[in-house]
Amino acid sequence: MSHSDTIPDAATLSRAATALAELHANPTLLNLAQATRRLSELTCLGRVPVRVGVVASFTFEPLVPALRLQGLRHGLALDVYCGPFGQIEQELLNPDSGLAAARPDVVLVAARLQDVCPPLHDAFNGLSAEEASAITDAWLARLRAAVEAFRARSQAHLLIQGFEQPGWRALGLADAAASPSQAATIEQANAALRAMAATLPNTRVMDYDALVSFHGRGRWADPKTLFFARIPIAPAHYWPLAGFYIRHIYPLYGLARKVIAVDADNTLWGGVVGDVGLHGITLGHDYPGNAFVAFQRRLLDLHRRGVVLCILSKNQPGTVEEVLAQHPEMVLRPEHFAALRVNWRPKPENLRDLAATLNLGLDSFVFIDDSPVECELMRAALPQVLTVLLPQEPALSPGMIESLDCFEQYTISEEDRARGQLYRAEAGRRELQTAAVDMPSFYRQLEMKVRIFVDHRPHLGRGAQMTQRTNQFNMHTLRCSEDDMRSFMEDPRHRVFTLALADRFGDNGVVGLAVVRLDPREWRLRLFLMSCRVLGRTVEQAFVAWIAGQALAAGAARLTAEFVPTTKNQPFAGFYPDRGLTPAGTEGGVQLYSWDLSQADLTIPDWLDLTVMSSPEAQDPDGQS
Repeated sequence: MSHSDTIPDAATLSRAATALAELHANPTLLNLAQATRRLSELTCLGRVPVRVGVVASFTFEPLVPALRLQGLRHGLALDVYCGPFGQIEQELLNPDSGLAAARPDVVLVAARLQDVCPPLHDAFNGLSAEEASAITDAWLARLRAAVEAFRARSQAHLLIQGFEQPGWRALGLADAAASPSQAATIEQANAALRAMAATLPNTRVMDYDALVSFHGRGRWADPKTLFFARIPIAPAHYWPLAGFYIRHIYPLYGLARKVIAVDADNTLWGGVVGDVGLHGITLGHDYPGNAFVAFQRRLLDLHRRGVVLCILSKNQPGTVEEVLAQHPEMVLRPEHFAALRVNWRPKPENLRDLAATLNLGLDSFVFIDDSPVECELMRAALPQVLTVLLPQEPALSPGMIESLDCFEQYTISEEDRARGQLYRAEAGRRELQTAAVDMPSFYRQLEMKVRIFVDHRPHLGRGAQMTQRTNQFNMHTLRCSEDDMRSFMEDPRHRVFTLALADRFGDNGVVGLAVVRLDPREWRLRLFLMSCRVLGRTVEQAFVAWIAGQALAAGAARLTAEFVPTTKNQPFAGFYPDRGLTPAGTEGGVQLYSWDLSQADLTIPDWLDLTVMSSPEAQDPDGQS
């Protein structure tokens, strides 16, 4: 799957981003209808095309416009197929179904327990414990058979909607002590559904009950649309439900945001520190200071999930740094921020500088500020950045952080948790580079240690995550799950190489991945990617040279590499030719490059201390999984 080749101009992007931001801030039915009419104008935001198939036990079609618009908010251009109402099993089982013909990349299975197991809601008081369990077991057995039949034909990601609890329980207060309990029966059904999904490749369960609970069970459905049109969601909730589905889709395509660039004055604390001084700002145990403390705690939660924090503040240099280091009520301290830009320059200019320093795309950033003027300026100048205006009421700010829906990922590794520190260390490397006489001297002073692992099972999760999150130095658009990575490792015709890098400033963890198909005379480099934060240190060149050396030692005559151009990896389109590989045509939209290994330069630079960890059972010094 490739990204769109059309790059819209900044003004078009800005108008589209502003329109969707306004809709998200006020998703009334009128605003949703107006945005739907403008859908063709907004599609410029859809960088990644995804075919979505929907099979549901209720009428789903009215949700499709909201689903497509929510997708555009996260860079997804959705082509949506809706199967016939109530035909979940038939659509999954039948190789000639509309779902099969749609060739989806992602399938949403939206089954309500009320629809597929009606007695559990409509006649629960007449069921014994054995009968209640038999009903759910029968449905899950049929669903499993249908999913397995579909899985035999397709590797599409399957996202199965969990079951919601009723707002009104058949036994009333007695349900808590009853056997069977309606609430316990439904929770057991959810547990069984999760257990089933865990045994199926590329299959996940979405916690639909949590969504319904958050918005209120009593208000979630509109009785009229439920009975008249079999639409069990009130129209006012189309937008959050569509967002719920998209939150489960965009992490599969590496579209999670990575950085929050936050203002300081009247954002991290109340007041302007340059006017009132260190001890005059509002921050502490009483309102509104406690609201700012809670806001910082929510940011710290995201930091611990791997979101990188930065500060953009118009202030005298040193003032913000003083608050971070010395104010007794600060939750966030200097070590929590990867970079600060405290000066009087325009904030879009500072954010561009941050993106260059961190070696990240602008669409990795979220900008948070209390000033409508600064937010409008950022949207106009850098529409790729998600700009969020902080509520004027401090008590609402923590909830705003909790509502951000752009940082989702399915696994969080130790490398993720340390990401902020890794980017802080990068600042030290840049200082060293500035002081170095020449680049070889700089590389030698870094004292880089490279470790390459072969089919190393503890790196399954990290390897899959890198395919989903790495967009710049990524020679392909394959997004892999842990099951996909496991299949590559278990296939004797493939090898999975992971690369870890450490230097004098710290351990970067696993930053490189290659998947190679082995043939007697040719090795095919199918996946080759590297974390953007370590690019430019010759590690990527050494990695491909090492792989080529392994191919030569195994008797192969050439190394063939696949490249699929995207809007994000265009700066690295020349990587293979620069290494000496020559164009070798195309194959199904994939550009091929070939390296005659008898003529290839396979030298590993002397400033890299390279060790091969060839045993799958080797200890993982990073503790990653």
